[in-house]
Amino acid sequence: MNPLAGLNPEQAKAVAYVGGPSLIFAGAGSGKTKVLTHKIAYLIDQQIISPEHILAVTFTNKAAKELRSRIENYVGNKVRSATIGTFHSICAQILRREIEPLGFTTGFTIYDESDQLSLMKKVIAERSIVLQGITPQNILSKISSLKSKWIEPESYQPRKGILPDLLVKQLYPHYQDALKQANSLDFDDLLIFPLKIFSSYPEVLEKYQRKFKFILVDEYQDTNKPQFMFVDMLGRKHRRVCVVGDDDQSIYSWRGADIENILRFEDAFPKAKVFKLEQNYRSTNTILKAASAVVSNNIHRAKKTLWSENKEGEPLSKIMAEDEYDEAARIASDIKVEILHAKRKFKDFAILYRTNAQSRVLEDILRRNNIVYVLVGGVKFYDRKEIKDTLAFFHLLCNPKDDVSFKRIVNFPPRGIGKTTLDYVEAFAQKNHLSLYESLAQLDSFELSPRSIQALAQFYQMVERIQSSLTTLSFEEWSRIVILELGLREYFKEIGGEEALERLANVDELLNDISKFCSDEQNPTLESYLEKVALNTQIDSWEDTKNAVSLMTLHSAKGLEFPVVFICGLNQGLLPMERDMAEKSIEEERRLFYVGLTRAKEKVYLSCSELRTYAGETKYSSESRFLSEIPAELIQVKSSKENVISASRQPRKSYFRKDVDAIKTPEQSSVAPETSQQIQIGSIVTHQIFGAGKVFGIDGYGPNAKLHIMFRSAGQKTIIAKYVKLSL
Repeated sequence: MNPLAGLNPEQAKAVAYVGGPSLIFAGAGSGKTKVLTHKIAYLIDQQIISPEHILAVTFTNKAAKELRSRIENYVGNKVRSATIGTFHSICAQILRREIEPLGFTTGFTIYDESDQLSLMKKVIAERSIVLQGITPQNILSKISSLKSKWIEPESYQPRKGILPDLLVKQLYPHYQDALKQANSLDFDDLLIFPLKIFSSYPEVLEKYQRKFKFILVDEYQDTNKPQFMFVDMLGRKHRRVCVVGDDDQSIYSWRGADIENILRFEDAFPKAKVFKLEQNYRSTNTILKAASAVVSNNIHRAKKTLWSENKEGEPLSKIMAEDEYDEAARIASDIKVEILHAKRKFKDFAILYRTNAQSRVLEDILRRNNIVYVLVGGVKFYDRKEIKDTLAFFHLLCNPKDDVSFKRIVNFPPRGIGKTTLDYVEAFAQKNHLSLYESLAQLDSFELSPRSIQALAQFYQMVERIQSSLTTLSFEEWSRIVILELGLREYFKEIGGEEALERLANVDELLNDISKFCSDEQNPTLESYLEKVALNTQIDSWEDTKNAVSLMTLHSAKGLEFPVVFICGLNQGLLPMERDMAEKSIEEERRLFYVGLTRAKEKVYLSCSELRTYAGETKYSSESRFLSEIPAELIQVKSSKENVISASRQPRKSYFRKDVDAIKTPEQSSVAPETSQQIQIGSIVTHQIFGAGKVFGIDGYGPNAKLHIMFRSAGQKTIIAKYVKLSL
């Protein structure tokens, strides 16, 4: 198959150019992944470069997997020798081979956020440092921010008199020392440590420069300083670097992404060829006009305009609600109307919001209306306690210096090793400069009761026994032996109850995951599996095969697309988020809104509310400034009577349109506690004790129906219909 076939003229030019560095500005929905796919296929098909010398970097495992799969359709198995993965996974691969000069072993552990927090708490406790209201999470967040700029502990200059800065200056080096003692790295270290090796050992850098002779980078606008330096160091010699991105979708400055990396690419790589992909294949022209009108208000951007040969499409719908519950109910109503009239499925919809906290009310209303949804950004499978506990055994077996994992599982399942015993082991290990696990090799020197020593000895012997079997069994078979040796099945069955059975089912699912990993990988190992787990993201776990409405933050939605998109919470202080309100921050918030708009293929709903609740206090809230940046002729505003008007909002009595009655469930019907009144969802009612409130759910019929009411002063209550009166 010809790799240039099926491309528009600008895409074909970008694919065929191999004469030096190139920057491809790829607007939303302009075929970015297609261009990357075809370019790599072109390099291989035309024998411009051997596959083993190609490095393609993405930001998610899901994107890397999709890219590899697409390329394989063009060039077959040849692509398997190319290196395709995320920045973190590729850096981890390099470190597994090269990290020893930095004082680590190749079996290092990658700490996730909870592991980092446990380690930081330990560092703070060991030094009896008083944080004075600053949390360990705050300290870790600041350290992560410094690492994203490649600022080492010794280089950090705190601001005078600023307590958080002074604490970071004090704790940063101790945190790094603790990581090294545990033979562990955090996510930021994965990016920085290869740079340290490249800088200190030029022969290692040259080795990888020879290996990676053509470098391609996806989502380049999201790179931070270490990622920029990684590409710069590897590409400096041959200068065959192609980056793809869109500055209008740069939305991750809070985690260190620097938009200047893409805007000033030509400074880093002089004489770079620039291509602009402006033809959009995803959205209607109405959506594109709205998105372009909004983002054009940003000053700090490369000039480009999206256009499409798609149909003009429907106007954007603006929902003007009274409060969060009214907003959520209107969204539920509109979803039902779309399903009824446009024959859509639940999976066709995404509800996007600025913060995860906004999902609570949405989930509540969707459940009450029997709308199936999936929450992207909830507790990840690998973060569930029983999974974390099981994986902690794996980590300890791979890295005996991992004290965080040791403490998590030394008494799980319970084996009689209490806090007093563990405190003694910690003191002994610290005194003798050993890890907790390594200290168990010297049990003869412990001054503990025979019972405690026996419990520790049994644990140590079990781990040693399991570890020795790793060399004789396949990883998949060995993992099943681990579960058996640990006695997890017996433990959860003995506890009994629904929760314990669910936890056991999760452990079984972990074994299923390992089986799939072993079937997918050419050389599955314990280390590679733990690496895969550590670098897993929420989007990597999201599946679009389930017929459910997707709920997620605007940040999580990047890279996805849906026929219908709802963007809710378009109020000042929420979107844009109320931060310092500096122009730079406003521009990023505007780009975030732009990302949300361009996720939609056919239709967009934009919602705001007159009232919003912050920290338990309900306040009036003005609509987002971004709404006024959309040309008025592109928006239809919904009135209280459910017809389409172009004027401002009117008071609303009911959440649900009349044209949805045909698909209402009994729970959504109106009730008549008295013959003179009809209470329905959205009605304002009064109660003798609780005062005024709004109905957001109804169970049953007639005067004995149960009303779910949000009272202004008393909060959420369930009241029998006959005990309230309708406020007219």
